[in-house]
Amino acid sequence: MSVSGRPRGYVATTQQRTDQSACQRPDGIFGTSHGIGFTKENELFAGRVAMLGFAASLLGEAITRKGILAQLNLETGIPIYEAEPLLLFFILFTLLGAIGALRDRGRFVDEEVTGLDKAVIQPGKGFRGALGLSEGGPLFGFTKSNELFVGRLAQLGVAFSIIGEIITGKGALAHLNIETGVPINEIEPLVIFNVLFFFVAAINPGTDRFIIGEGEEE
Repeated sequence: MSVSGRPRGYVATTQQRTDQSACQRPDGIFGTSHGIGFTKENELFAGRVAMLGFAASLLGEAITRKGILAQLNLETGIPIYEAEPLLLFFILFTLLGAIGALRDRGRFVDEEVTGLDKAVIQPGKGFRGALGLSEGGPLFGFTKSNELFVGRLAQLGVAFSIIGEIITGKGALAHLNIETGVPINEIEPLVIFNVLFFFVAAINPGTDRFIIGEGEEE
């Protein structure tokens, strides 16, 4: 018998190992991982929504010269002070999600590449293969892990632009003008690039596969 009380040569089954890893999985700072099932797939979806929202808010501000909250007031007619509880909840949840404080479960892993597929210039491939790019799928190999990172940046951008607008009454582009002194009409190419980048990142089907635990895949 071993010290642990199990016979020598004892091998845990896959189910037992999965149960043990589930018990050892850390919760978020509020113990929310098991309660609401917050996974990286959920966060990826939230990040995509944040990217679309941030891109739309920048485009809307470039057209109307009004920030996110002022645009919300235009659409709904609800004064900002009446929506403060909702805004505070949204800001708190967005910040916690962006910094990973909810300790979301699961991870994205790269698809395994073997054999000649590892070659920089793959034999018999076309122009993209000659440049070392993937023949199929996303052109630049944009993975879900990359998209998760960009989504977190978009979440932070939305949260801080709302906080800034609550304090100063100005939107994200107006804040940029305050910090740099550059008029908005002179940075239109940069604004257009940011809008297009977040829009493409939000709708781009990144590679990778999602797994929650050992031997468990979605």
